[in-house]
Amino acid sequence: MKKLSIVIPAYNEERTIEEILSRVFAVSIPGWIIEVVVVDDASTDKTPELLKKYRHLAKIISLETNSGKGTAVARGLAEATGDYVVIQDADLEYHPEEIPSLVGLLGENDRTAVFGSRNLHHIEREGFIFQRLGVWTITKMINTLYGAELTDVWTCYKLFPTDAKRHFISGRFESELLFTAALLRNGYRILEAPISHAPRTAAEGKKIRYRDGFRAIQLLLADRLSNLRAPRSHTSKIAMAEHSHIVCCPFCREDLLKESTGLVCKKHGHFTIDDSHRPILIEKNVYEHNSGQHVSGVTWLKSFLKQFPNLYHTIWHYACPAMMLVNGPRMVLDRVEDKSTVIDVGSGPERLGKEFINVDVFPFPEVDIVSDATRLPFRDGSVDAAVSESVFEHVPDAHLIAREMVRVVKPGGYIYVSAPFIHPYHTSPDDFNRWTLSGLKHMFKDLEIVEAGVRSGPWSALLLFMAYWLGVVFSFGSRKAAPFLAHVFMLILGPLKYFDFLFIHMPGSEAVATHLYVLGRKR
Repeated sequence: MKKLSIVIPAYNEERTIEEILSRVFAVSIPGWIIEVVVVDDASTDKTPELLKKYRHLAKIISLETNSGKGTAVARGLAEATGDYVVIQDADLEYHPEEIPSLVGLLGENDRTAVFGSRNLHHIEREGFIFQRLGVWTITKMINTLYGAELTDVWTCYKLFPTDAKRHFISGRFESELLFTAALLRNGYRILEAPISHAPRTAAEGKKIRYRDGFRAIQLLLADRLSNLRAPRSHTSKIAMAEHSHIVCCPFCREDLLKESTGLVCKKHGHFTIDDSHRPILIEKNVYEHNSGQHVSGVTWLKSFLKQFPNLYHTIWHYACPAMMLVNGPRMVLDRVEDKSTVIDVGSGPERLGKEFINVDVFPFPEVDIVSDATRLPFRDGSVDAAVSESVFEHVPDAHLIAREMVRVVKPGGYIYVSAPFIHPYHTSPDDFNRWTLSGLKHMFKDLEIVEAGVRSGPWSALLLFMAYWLGVVFSFGSRKAAPFLAHVFMLILGPLKYFDFLFIHMPGSEAVATHLYVLGRKR
């Protein structure tokens, strides 16, 4: 028999929670087992007390802080064990008696979801004009952006296979819309079944507000622009059959076993492999946190452009005032043998050469392994060289990354790191540190330092500060406008960076250089 999990998020629903549960418990579907999961989103009324009496009939989960409907649903999905899941609100707007009609539309295709549409019911909806207009607008928006033909995207009733749970992200009311977008992007077929609806007012407990609609529109646009490329635009270089001698669990460094659904560590459980055959060897909450940081401000713009590496690097090489044409990470290739294993930590979307294995915390194109750089998924002394270009400033614990790079490199292998010294604050997605040559050498004090010097010189530093200074001045006090204007001025000043060839080799230039580098050999 198949199992259906009914996930019910609840916040301050003392007036309705008992009746909705009694109606949910009464749902019967031939050939199906019903599991009920209730998530109390830190209610401040009698909801937690009322739920206690149902602990023998349902899984009751209590959150410590109120985090929004999307977060409550995400927690419920994590606890759900059914073959399929359906979301049920804790109010009385939706009727659990209609859940079987959604299940009835499921076929043999395990990539089918069924939404309950309030606009397909034979009884015409009345009242709540502005709310209905908002739902209509967002429905049309999703249909346009994702090539769908849905009639009601902000419906509570969403029935979907359990493997689709991974596409649901925590948040507020917008989480369900982003989930719909993710289903469409990842090739799920969405059918619709007519359902009835008894809407309630804010005075009666309705919690969604107009601002939630505007936020949803913003996030949907960001989602579409952030996912213009096809999911299979890149195939990872990492094949576990060939790389099991170097790749391991990032937490215990034990073997990873290849299974049909991903990779498994006996101690730390399951790691997924995405549509690009790329291992996601990172804690789920760290992965979600870093993904979330790439959808706002200038960071979002950079992340969007990085989906098109050739375009991004053309713009970057033209517009960035920092000249990075000498003393680059490819210098390690002159010191290692052909077919050596070289990892690029924090690679972004650029592949420095066929010899490099790209590792990044975000799944940009050309990334081979998604991993936290402070927990590299490589065995001790397993790679011939490790490089990292302009990454250390963006992490709070750079010394941990340095330690990991030293750990994974073989004795006699090489480590290259570049980092900024004289450089304005720049998010990607955050900015924490600056280094002198002495600081970089000290970070790798256990290495034999082979070379150290200027990666980008004094003239570049002057241009960068001028661009950011002009951005602040001409933003007229707008904190959000300043970084965007700085990038506009970079378009003007960027081509002047080549004058740095006149300054970069001058004695003492490291005292006012933009970027510095260090190349070391493991003893």
